[in-house]
Amino acid sequence: MNLNRNWKALGMIAAMLAFVPAASAQTSGTVAISGTVAAAAKLTSGGAASLVGNSGGGVTTSSAADAALATVVNLGDVGPANTNAIVCFTQPLFLRANAASTLSAAVTAESFLGGASDVAKTDLGIGFINLSNLGGTNSSIATSTVAAGYTTDVCSAAFTRTLNNLATAVPGTAILSSTGPVSLLGNFASTQNRIGLDMKLAIAPQAYSVGAFSATVTFTMTTP
Repeated sequence: MNLNRNWKALGMIAAMLAFVPAASAQTSGTVAISGTVAAAAKLTSGGAASLVGNSGGGVTTSSAADAALATVVNLGDVGPANTNAIVCFTQPLFLRANAASTLSAAVTAESFLGGASDVAKTDLGIGFINLSNLGGTNSSIATSTVAAGYTTDVCSAAFTRTLNNLATAVPGTAILSSTGPVSLLGNFASTQNRIGLDMKLAIAPQAYSVGAFSATVTFTMTTP
């Protein structure tokens, strides 16, 4: 065996191994992140409903502020025995949306006798007033407009719109249109990004035919 040749070969292998670069350690990397913001809207009660000028009846179920809107009101006797000039019901509303939105209203259930002297939908005036910014810098009514004819305080002025002007299927008749967001920051549990609007409903007591009537107004808030 030629030991010299073997040692030379081993030496050459060792020299070659000495020049093999070490594997480099991973010291950086990336994470790609993406997401979306969906248009959203929220409609809740703006607080306790109120009824004035009534004879009997009353607000039997009132929705608390920021609770689901599920108010029940009995207007009481609206015949001639009620000597008040007007029976006035007020329901405050809270609205939130991070995009353009529309608040609509519809009469989704009704029961009227239909006679010439019976109470009819045309006898119940409806209006929407007191559009207000309730969230400071986190809410805005700058792009919000109440539909023409619905800005009258029907409790103190002649009716310009009645329940008869509302559609009978949801989403209903557009009441408030906002071309931009009304909520600018915060989640929808915040009290700092809502706007307010009061629904007014009124009827003038008079010598209607004896009987009962009822109606349900359903509100729907939508985004494009």
